[in-house]
Amino acid sequence: MNCLQRSAPPVVTWGYALVWYGGFLKPEGNPVLERLDFLRRHGLTSTGISLADFTRMDGAARSRVGELTAQHGLQLTPHIGFDFLHADADTREKEIARIGEELRRSLPLLRGSIVTTAMHAGHRFDRVMPVEAKLERVRESLAPLARICEELGAPLCVENHGDFYVSDLVDLCRATDSLYLYLDTGNTYLIGERPLPAFELAAPYVIGTHFKDHLVRPCPNARPLHFEVAGSALGEGDVPLRECYELLMKHAPLDRLVMEIEMVSPDDMDPAECLERSLRFVRSLGAGQPATA
Repeated sequence: MNCLQRSAPPVVTWGYALVWYGGFLKPEGNPVLERLDFLRRHGLTSTGISLADFTRMDGAARSRVGELTAQHGLQLTPHIGFDFLHADADTREKEIARIGEELRRSLPLLRGSIVTTAMHAGHRFDRVMPVEAKLERVRESLAPLARICEELGAPLCVENHGDFYVSDLVDLCRATDSLYLYLDTGNTYLIGERPLPAFELAAPYVIGTHFKDHLVRPCPNARPLHFEVAGSALGEGDVPLRECYELLMKHAPLDRLVMEIEMVSPDDMDPAECLERSLRFVRSLGAGQPATA
């Protein structure tokens, strides 16, 4: 992975990734166009889209998306992937070529500044194969995809989905040129990681985030034993988001950073109120905050 030496904090593009609660979008509208309208209404810029879903849209709908992103300065971040773990060499080559061509056609319309993916390799505890072997198998697919994305000006980043440790993904980034990390701040708890040490390790590789909070508690009397991870407005849970933001401002590798709010509303809070409280917290972080709606 190649990093720039920055003399100033990265320029932050704020967006909204999930969850799309009832009332956020008009149910009768085109989901992609509705999400773009949601961004405009809330002073945000970016959200994600499956590249496969966008490719399946008809030509007129794709063109309309391109018109709106250009007119309003919006971005759709494409998500790519296939079965990295089990694909044979021939399948891998065909999938990489297909994705590369779809990105070349779609990025001018989506205007995404990064491309995201996931591990698509089970999880680190499933015992299908040793973790190191899994990382190498995934790297065989991500390395050529990362080169393609770099050439297209939208670097590739891989997300922690509660399936692998952040340290596993950092090892993958270190071993793969032009591959970066898409940090989901809440997913650290899903796999038993302490968030702040994970953020400290991740920061020099992060070019995008799902900026998410959770309220957590141990459940020592449950069977099987588990750790409860519940929803929270941003800044009101147990994820050290302010510290994470400060780490990224200091150590993120590129001169731009995509930060998309992922908000899981508590059961006893109206999602619209949760969104407003989350946006208020984001604005309190300082430079790069979304506009006031």
